[in-house]
Amino acid sequence: QTARNWGAQFDLYKYSAPFRKVPQFITLFAAYNQPLPDQHVYGSGNDPLEIQFGAIFPKETRNPNTSPAPFGKDTRRILIRNGPGIQNQLGNPGVKGEAPGTLGPKVFKLEQIPAFKGRKYNKNVSIKYTESSTQTLINAIYLQVIGYVPYSGQRLTVDEIRLENGDIPVREFVRRLAKSNTFRDRYWTKLYVCKAIEYAHRRLLGRPTYGREEMNAYFDISAKKGFYALIDALIDTKEYEEAFGEDTVPYERYLTPAGLSLRSNHLGSTSNNKGASKGTPTQKDETPRFVVLGHVEEVRSEVSIQDRINQGVSKKRVQTKVFKLVNLDPTVVNTLVRAAYRQVFERDMDAYVAGQQFSLATSKLANGESTVKEFILALGTSDLYLKEFYTPFPNTKVIELGTKHFLGRAPLDQAEIRKYNQTLANKGIKAFVTELVSSREYLDAFGEDVVPYNRYATFPAANYPNTMELYSRLTNQDNSIVVPSFKPVKPKMDAAQMPLLSKQIADERSYIGSVKVD
Repeated sequence: QTARNWGAQFDLYKYSAPFRKVPQFITLFAAYNQPLPDQHVYGSGNDPLEIQFGAIFPKETRNPNTSPAPFGKDTRRILIRNGPGIQNQLGNPGVKGEAPGTLGPKVFKLEQIPAFKGRKYNKNVSIKYTESSTQTLINAIYLQVIGYVPYSGQRLTVDEIRLENGDIPVREFVRRLAKSNTFRDRYWTKLYVCKAIEYAHRRLLGRPTYGREEMNAYFDISAKKGFYALIDALIDTKEYEEAFGEDTVPYERYLTPAGLSLRSNHLGSTSNNKGASKGTPTQKDETPRFVVLGHVEEVRSEVSIQDRINQGVSKKRVQTKVFKLVNLDPTVVNTLVRAAYRQVFERDMDAYVAGQQFSLATSKLANGESTVKEFILALGTSDLYLKEFYTPFPNTKVIELGTKHFLGRAPLDQAEIRKYNQTLANKGIKAFVTELVSSREYLDAFGEDVVPYNRYATFPAANYPNTMELYSRLTNQDNSIVVPSFKPVKPKMDAAQMPLLSKQIADERSYIGSVKVD
């Protein structure tokens, strides 16, 4: 047992100890006059991790903390729900098994096992089967339990096969992974017992421990029965069964306030201010040279200023990223495929969502058997595109979305809308998409190996505002029609301010005034 004044004693032997203006021996023993009831036997802790469960390290950081750990036997830590607050398991115990939804982490649930052949049959196990989603779920288990996707030699190959065949549930696979040498070396062998229990508790139950009572119970199991008994005690708890069941991958359900604070951005803690917080002098912002050289000394009229402001094109044209298939490198193909998803579906699509519908088209593109144009056509004629951009909208809106996704612009005029409306009415959505992708305009703009993009800078003046409005709104939040009819474009400058016209107006006013005087 370490002495009660271990922190101050260590500083006596350190010549370069951090300087403190507080007399440590006086304040330290004064703090012990009225300690917390049933304080933990470790007394104090300076563990840099947020758990602060009484670890003692001889080497302190720049922010030493040698004060007693404020956790007594009857003290319970405040935990923050990683999801809707109404689903807190203390205030609402009946919702432990509900997924946090969009406010929390992604939840992976096994729904593809053909049959369950274990000794304990579970009627809730699904009977659907897809191998690709099973591999995604296995990778999610590795990321949650050990924190990374392991090397091939560290993977539990036999248990993965048994999980895919339905011989064992997800809960049993998590148990075997937690008992593996990889987990043991990472979260048990190199750590002191309290930290190891805290890590295992967070990885397997998805939350920090509540306090000393829970920690002492697991500490007693570890001391008397060992590491494997600790893993069994965590996975066999009623809380695990209610929160995850047999087929859900454990996920982070709760955070401590300190953990949430570490993950949040605070004023002065961004990358631009890191140097200033460490005493590094900040660089003075200098005026760019082109601004100094571009200083205007002559007096310019308003018309001249407006002409110079409106010349050229917007900065977006220079910053536009064009995705072109230049080789069949897997990284290049994957980047181009994700860009195609963002263009056609207006959102990113993860592998476990897109892999089921577009795996064949993606494989052909990666193997060089199809072009980017054919891949875009496959996306546009898929069931997912019909579900999201055809079924909910009228034909006029479908035409707007089609020209936006496949031609990178808004409809040119009402004649074009009538033309495509006739195609939709007679031949359907797939013929409409095929006509867009097979058009001469598509070939001239994108060719065979370029993903469509917003071609806002090359349009006639009348269509430019419509395209900007179409690209600046979210389809799922605003489904109104952009081009019901074309409105006249308002000029950027009042014609009355032009030099010739303003002079003519002034002359007419002076003439009218002279007539009235006469």
